[in-house]
Amino acid sequence: MLLKARSYFYVFWLLLKTDLLVLKKNIIGKIINVLCWSSSIVIVSTFILTKLGMTEKYGEFIAVSAIASQCWWGIWDSAYWMLADIEDKKVIDYKFALPMSSWLVLVQYAVRHAIYRLLPSLIILPFFKIILGSRMNLSNFSFFKFSLMFITISLFTGFFYIFVSSFVKNSSRVDTIGIRLLFPIWFFGASQNSWWIMHSVNSKIAYGILLNPWVYAMEGMHSAVLGPKGYLPFWVCFAVLWVCIFGFGLIGILRFKKRLDFV
Repeated sequence: MLLKARSYFYVFWLLLKTDLLVLKKNIIGKIINVLCWSSSIVIVSTFILTKLGMTEKYGEFIAVSAIASQCWWGIWDSAYWMLADIEDKKVIDYKFALPMSSWLVLVQYAVRHAIYRLLPSLIILPFFKIILGSRMNLSNFSFFKFSLMFITISLFTGFFYIFVSSFVKNSSRVDTIGIRLLFPIWFFGASQNSWWIMHSVNSKIAYGILLNPWVYAMEGMHSAVLGPKGYLPFWVCFAVLWVCIFGFGLIGILRFKKRLDFV
């Protein structure tokens, strides 16, 4: 049994190694994409919206939101390419034929998403600290919590995209999940304001959006970078996200098992 497990995970590692080689070839382009997107929203939030009445700290808040948001919006792209591949029966069929448990193939897809989104996004925090200077206060920054939360968020979005993709019939309908699901979850998921701000506006709505898993990603990331004051407890956010990783991952894999009829 142990030998078999080692064999499975060796194949798993080889697949990830191949993904890393592909990412290495495209890493510069992906970093440029990340900085172009995040710079647009952070610069506007810092230097324009503050002139219209937003707090001076809004720029740093949005900068931290942008770090995790790269992983979130990558769900759209990952779901499209996975479903397009399933329709054409190309790479995924080859992976199911490998000497590895079939459920690990889907885990590999989730981990690949996490790696592809995490590594290029690492540049965001130091980049905006340089750009914003004193406007971005990192005196409460915890490298340990930041690393832990960033990896957790990346894995959460990876397994969430497997879950979401299992409900979409084909790649032509991926835009539907982006408009009807991803955007509302992100927008009302503490990406534009902290949960406590929402609570001060309407406590009933605030407690309702605690059902939104993205709230815990945003609150946890802001707590790790800007300090715990004004955000939900870090370890609560961490625990909820890992429950979601296992929950969404299990449901997504079981649904694909039925859909693709693999063993």
